[in-house]
Amino acid sequence: MGPPLLAMWAVLLVGRAGLALWLHERMGAQAAWGALGLESLRFDGVLLGLIWCAPAALLPWLLTFRGGIQWATKATRLYALLWFLFVFFMECATPAFVMEYDSRPNYLFVEYLRHVREVAPTVVLQYPWATGLAAIALPLGGWAFWRWARPIPPRARITWPAALGWSVLLFGLFVLMARGALGHRPANPALAAITQDNLVNQWPLASGYTLLYALRQSARNETGGVVYGHMPQDEMLAVVRDEMGLPATAFNAPDAPTRHLQARGPARAKPHNLVIILEESMGAEFVGRLGGLGVTPHLDRLAAEGIWFDQLYATGTRSVRGIEAVVAGFPPTSSESTVKLQRAQKDFFTLGQFLKAQGYRSTFLYGGESHFDNMRGFFMGNGFDDVIDEQDFPEDSFRATWGVDDVGLLDKADPYFAAQTQPFFGLVFTSSNHAPFEFPDGAIELHESPKPTVNNAVKYADHALGRFFEKARRSAYWDNTVFLVVADHNSRVYGDTLLPIQRFHIPGLILGGPVKPDVITTQASQIDLAPTLISLLGLHGEHPMIGRDLTDPAQRQRPGRAILQFDKTQAYMEGDRVVLLRPELPPAAMRYDSPLGQLMPSTEPMPDLVRKAVAHALFAPQAYREGWHR
Repeated sequence: MGPPLLAMWAVLLVGRAGLALWLHERMGAQAAWGALGLESLRFDGVLLGLIWCAPAALLPWLLTFRGGIQWATKATRLYALLWFLFVFFMECATPAFVMEYDSRPNYLFVEYLRHVREVAPTVVLQYPWATGLAAIALPLGGWAFWRWARPIPPRARITWPAALGWSVLLFGLFVLMARGALGHRPANPALAAITQDNLVNQWPLASGYTLLYALRQSARNETGGVVYGHMPQDEMLAVVRDEMGLPATAFNAPDAPTRHLQARGPARAKPHNLVIILEESMGAEFVGRLGGLGVTPHLDRLAAEGIWFDQLYATGTRSVRGIEAVVAGFPPTSSESTVKLQRAQKDFFTLGQFLKAQGYRSTFLYGGESHFDNMRGFFMGNGFDDVIDEQDFPEDSFRATWGVDDVGLLDKADPYFAAQTQPFFGLVFTSSNHAPFEFPDGAIELHESPKPTVNNAVKYADHALGRFFEKARRSAYWDNTVFLVVADHNSRVYGDTLLPIQRFHIPGLILGGPVKPDVITTQASQIDLAPTLISLLGLHGEHPMIGRDLTDPAQRQRPGRAILQFDKTQAYMEGDRVVLLRPELPPAAMRYDSPLGQLMPSTEPMPDLVRKAVAHALFAPQAYREGWHR
């Protein structure tokens, strides 16, 4: 086992050294080289111990019979090659993943492998150097390993008692390495969380380890994921309900503890239609109205014509997380989004379900394949009537890696809405602002060169949005329709902080014939949008959503709040006060400097905010498990 194990360790050391050279400024700023270096030894041992503990226990027994030495050598060599290729591949894939997610590979790495048609071209076009590196280095590395890193065969057979002794000794040694600690708990990534920079904290963790750890954690998805703390259920529900701003008498359904009647103002004789345009990755940094780059002139202009959200925050970093928050009003958890979880595929509350009971017809319109991330299944199982996706567009439509472009999608949406004969809800999900940023030539004046950049893609998405609203304004349905334009999440979420809050800031705009211009300066979350829309539609009805109706002046006068999920870290933010919840670590009280985009430790313990953070972190997974969100 000696040479193969050393070869794997060498790959880990080289990969980590390269990452350190690349990130030397961020790592130097944290002044923790010594502590991080020691942790890297620990976690290399953890990964290698996990890989070798089983064969270490079995190989001695192969040496007890005739021909066993030859079998042991061959089996060890093949086993070692497979694991070497895995370790080597993960280190080769790390730079591109870091550039995209500011993190070592996690569960997203496997999630995207399920969708090879969309993801493979994206990786090749966006990171050709990474693809080339892996294509060349992986076979060369495998060949070199097979040739030179051969296990050293034993010289002779051994007896049964000797095999037992060696098996126990080697198994114990590698299990100890795999545990990485002598205490009652084995090592986990929290041991390396010693700086304020999330990526720097992951530097000691080999990418093979972070992926395997994420897969282990994802196995807990159906039971709620990471547990961030403990609180009696009655107290947890009391905190969550209090934060909804409703009296205790509003709740009277034991089987759905947050279900309540929303009936603000008189019901309308003729219900308004609803259209939600979910914009892919349109972060605040692009939007001039929010102090960004200004590649959204149409959105900036439209902002003055409707209800504009100055401080709206996404709940997560994935499209399904945005769908879960905007369409279902459900807060984030450390698990996968409920869009993909089994128990949410039927009888899980969505706006589609709520509106169906009010006589609406709901449609999901998407330019790509609607089964991606299980969107079609989730929508059709929870109140939607129709799905329009890539196969429903003309053959001559412009098709990018992720589907029909935004202009083609919105050009189809407008006549579709105009043809409806009953109140309707249309959820339109765009994709042009998704790497590798493909859109038709000559459609816009480029912001920069070359063409396939995020800034140009955002400008094209904004162009499509402006074009759609020019048409919608002239349509018969405009005067009776409420439109919401909101991002599913921000663009690439990165930064030298434990949770880059500035990368969760997104635009949100409600407009349409019935909507009067206004600006909501209250800090808000995506989960507040659905309750707000229900009031603007003039509807009354019961629902379990914990978001706030921001048409209510009393709600706007309360301190705003946002709930953010970043990998396995959850944050609860109220004003500039933030509490971070992380696995195996106590809650961390922080202050967020919005102008600087910096999250800094606070000397104030914030017990009230810790209580709110823990209550909401416990509520969401339990609401999923118990079927409360219905």
